[in-house]
Amino acid sequence: MYYISMKYLNSKEVSDILGVNISTLKRWTDNGTINCHKTPGGHRKFTMQNVREYYKSNKRATKSTDVSLAKFEHKKIYELIKKASYSELSYKLADASIESDETTVKTIISGSYMNNIDVETLFDKIIDPGSMIVEKALHEQYLSHAEAFISRKIITRATEALNDNKPNGSFNGKSALCVNFEDNLPDLGVVMSEVILRHKGYNVYNTGSHAELGDLNKVIKNKKIDLIVFYLCNMQCCMSVVGDNIAKTADQVSSIFKTASDLNVEVIFGGLGIELLPDISNTIDKTFVTFKELNKLV
Repeated sequence: MYYISMKYLNSKEVSDILGVNISTLKRWTDNGTINCHKTPGGHRKFTMQNVREYYKSNKRATKSTDVSLAKFEHKKIYELIKKASYSELSYKLADASIESDETTVKTIISGSYMNNIDVETLFDKIIDPGSMIVEKALHEQYLSHAEAFISRKIITRATEALNDNKPNGSFNGKSALCVNFEDNLPDLGVVMSEVILRHKGYNVYNTGSHAELGDLNKVIKNKKIDLIVFYLCNMQCCMSVVGDNIAKTADQVSSIFKTASDLNVEVIFGGLGIELLPDISNTIDKTFVTFKELNKLV
């Protein structure tokens, strides 16, 4: 499985988010109102998903306007999240990533997630538009390629935190392989695909960047893969769609698709990069551009 470092919240942070005192939070963890992980020393540790699930189960819960983020002066961001001001959030996300303000980027993404914004909405309405704002700045030469890459990588790291080391939803008994291409950096699209799949209950393996897939036949069999999801954008920072790499990418896709077909494994292809691979787009039936579409496909 593709593991990431899990970010835990402590009791003080979660009590601030929920607007209750720590003794109330302790009682809630004891009676099952909110789930947590207890360390061997008895300390309570929470994930963003624990907070998200609390709000799902308690529709009348009042969300603190502090969200444990007041120390970062991010109350304005939280107000935008409460108002579902997605366009303004996408601009703030782009600006923060360009300025390498990783704290603000994390606040926008994790704050939206904990406050129960659907992951597909978060991706389609905030993260993808924010990425396109950065891409436009690159096209208009306000940014260098290196600056755009750094921006996208910061957003990718914050998005990875939405994953967990297990399916985020109820396990559906199936495993999926998210495929990123050897020359495709960074890999935001494939990370967002992974998040969607985990929330739909899949156990997910992610090839990561610079993946040399090797004997995929063996991988599919050993990991008991039921679904393969490709993602290929057409942004300037995606090296898989430039120069001689586009032919290499097309060969990779064709080879993997043939292997998957021979083994009766379902294939889904995402991203606008498929438009640059006409032979592939005519072969694969299930494609998506938005993550709402991916959510429906799986």
